[in-house]
Amino acid sequence: MSSCVQMEIITPSELFYEGEIASLVCTTTNGEEGFLPGRLWCCKLLSDEGRVRVTEKDGTKRVARIRGGYVEIRDKFVVFSDEASWVKAE
Repeated sequence: MSSCVQMEIITPSELFYEGEIASLVCTTTNGEEGFLPGRLWCCKLLSDEGRVRVTEKDGTKRVARIRGGYVEIRDKFVVFSDEASWVKAE
């Protein structure tokens, strides 16, 4: 099992983010859910308004505000959202 995975955040207008990450936490319709490399494949609906917290390969933490969409967890992680914007990391 790898300790990092490729990830993308895609909006209708752009590839908002692309990088190698160690972990991902998203606000789904069931609350906050975390994902690590090697996780079983799944697809989760994102809340209408929420956040995506990413810990990058080098330990840098980034937080994006998102609006709707879903996250697909497979060999790489992909967040599809109507909107995304960076906010100050918590």
